Amino acid sequence: MGKANATARIVSQHIVARLQNSFLGRIYSRAMARNLLRLLKRHMYTFSETPDHYVTKACEKALELDNPTLGTFDNTFTCVAGGPPPDFPFRTADEYYIYASSHKCLGQVTVPLLTINARDDPVVRHIPTENTENGNVVMVLTGSGGHLGWFQGGSGGEIDRWTTKPVLEWLRVMGEEVVYEPKQRGSSIYIDEEGFLREKEREQLGCKEIEGGGLIDGNGGEEGILQGL
Repeated sequence: MGKANATARIVSQHIVARLQNSFLGRIYSRAMARNLLRLLKRHMYTFSETPDHYVTKACEKALELDNPTLGTFDNTFTCVAGGPPPDFPFRTADEYYIYASSHKCLGQVTVPLLTINARDDPVVRHIPTENTENGNVVMVLTGSGGHLGWFQGGSGGEIDRWTTKPVLEWLRVMGEEVVYEPKQRGSSIYIDEEGFLREKEREQLGCKEIEGGGLIDGNGGEEGILQGL
C-alpha cells in the first residue's frame, strides 16, 4: 500500500493545484462547493434533530462559509462528516483525499465495477489505468466530456446525459448475463428492522425494494450544465 498511498498523495495534490490555480478549476471548485452547501441546507432539518452530533456541528460551520472553494468546504465538512468511524474524521481534507483516492482502492475492488472518465477533464488529469490488471474493473475513457459533462441532445430538443445509456446497459449485462462468484466467502446477509438488506461486514450499506417500484431521480435539484457538479 506504500506505493499506492504515494501515488494517491501526488494525484490529490495535482488535482487540488488545478482547482486552485487554473481558470476552469476555480470555476468548478466554487460551483461544486455551492451545490454541496445547497444540499446541506436542504437536509439541515434532519441534522437539527441531533444538535450535539459532530456531523451537525460540522454542517453548521460549513453553512457559515461565504462562497467557499471545494477545498475549504472539504476541510470544514467532508473530512469530518464524509463517512462513518473509524475512518472518519480526518484532520484535513488532504488526508481525506488520499484515503478516498481511486488510485489506492481500485486494485482492491472485489465486485464488478464500471468507471467512466473523459480524457479532456480539466480537473481530473490522472486516470488510474495502471489498475487494469483487476478483472473486476472495466474502465471507459472517452475522448471528450469534460468534468461530468457528457451531455447530448434528447427528445424534444432537451439535453440529457449520455452516460445513462451505457450505465443501464452495464447493469443489465451484470444482472442478466454475468455469473459472478464473490471472492469473499462466509459473508452474512440479513434484513434489518427497517427492511434493508445488509451484510454484516458492511453494515453501513444497505438496500431494499420500494413497494410499487418506480424510477428514482438522483440528479438533485440543479438544472442544465450545473447538474451533477
